[in-house]
Amino acid sequence: MATNDWCGVLGIERPDLAALKDHRDANTYAQLIVALLEHDAPMTLAEVAQRFEGAGVAPRDRALRSLKRCKPGRAPVYRDGDHYTLDPHDAELDLWVFRLGLRPPPAPGQGESIQRRRAEHARELAAMTRALLVGFPAKAPRAVTLLDVTERTVHTFVDEELQELRRRVAGYGIVAAEDVRSLLRALQVEPDGMRLGELSPPQKTMTVDRRGRTLKITTAMLVQGSCGIGRPFGDPKTLEGYLAKGEMTKLRRRLEADAKSLYALYEYARTQGCVRLRWGFLDELIPAPWVHRDEPVLHHLKAEALERGAGLEVVLGKAPSWSDPWSRVQRLRVLPDPSGWDTLLVDERGSVVDDAEVQRARLASGHAAPSRGVRSSR
Repeated sequence: MATNDWCGVLGIERPDLAALKDHRDANTYAQLIVALLEHDAPMTLAEVAQRFEGAGVAPRDRALRSLKRCKPGRAPVYRDGDHYTLDPHDAELDLWVFRLGLRPPPAPGQGESIQRRRAEHARELAAMTRALLVGFPAKAPRAVTLLDVTERTVHTFVDEELQELRRRVAGYGIVAAEDVRSLLRALQVEPDGMRLGELSPPQKTMTVDRRGRTLKITTAMLVQGSCGIGRPFGDPKTLEGYLAKGEMTKLRRRLEADAKSLYALYEYARTQGCVRLRWGFLDELIPAPWVHRDEPVLHHLKAEALERGAGLEVVLGKAPSWSDPWSRVQRLRVLPDPSGWDTLLVDERGSVVDDAEVQRARLASGHAAPSRGVRSSR
């Protein structure tokens, strides 16, 4: 299997698992990350367990059991078939590198320089071309919809048209999809040089009561909770029927609707930095790994608006319409929270707006309207 240059991207020396196995933060998951960095290529859990034994971490059988229990397929580690791989651009990996001492802490006085680098990185990310993909059937796609995030165009490629899709995908800087690595492999697209966005649920389950019952989290649940889209995706059996009957117009229309639902989730996360799970009494925010920590989100936009004395233009509630995403725009004021730790969004009646309801946000031109006080929304 081809090697990568993960350590080069991270700007660190290749680590030695044997030397790091006793680090205070080197739990099983952290040791998995170190083993992958050391190997510089995807590995199966059996291969990692063999390396654990060789590095003196634990005997192979015990190491394999520990690896299976540590939830290995979570960011910044991603499962790709039987192999586990790293995304060197994942902000979470940066934190692990620092936590494990693979990169020294910044020297005193370097804070301003680091902020400049992060701002420059944010500009680079903002300028990158982005595509979302939806393929069907998942394991051997015969139809794939490509949604261009920047241009806001959608096109579906079927059967012999997939060759044109492969050519187009190769030109994007960021490609995102559910199980994106498996989809690109099925399409025979090499992701060299691309940043990949994994849009499958960043958290697979959640404990819902004291008895330990767990809720399986699906992408559809996150779209419903974040964007208010009741039925975001088509029934796979219906799509199979379209393929079997050759009803390609219906197939294209359904896949393009699915891609727009996925786009709504993608953009909600780019606004918030997280996605929202609402199920029964649950209302939880889950960090979205496809949003880099250097990318500005609503929190940063509110702080900038407060500093400038400007308002925000926002779209609240359900996902914006595809044809005119700013048709439901409202103007809100940003005020300091009385606690001093945060800022508040306030509508024209003086009611506080829940940040989690914001689907899109941008700085408003001109200055904010004079404050008329804050009224509780409860």
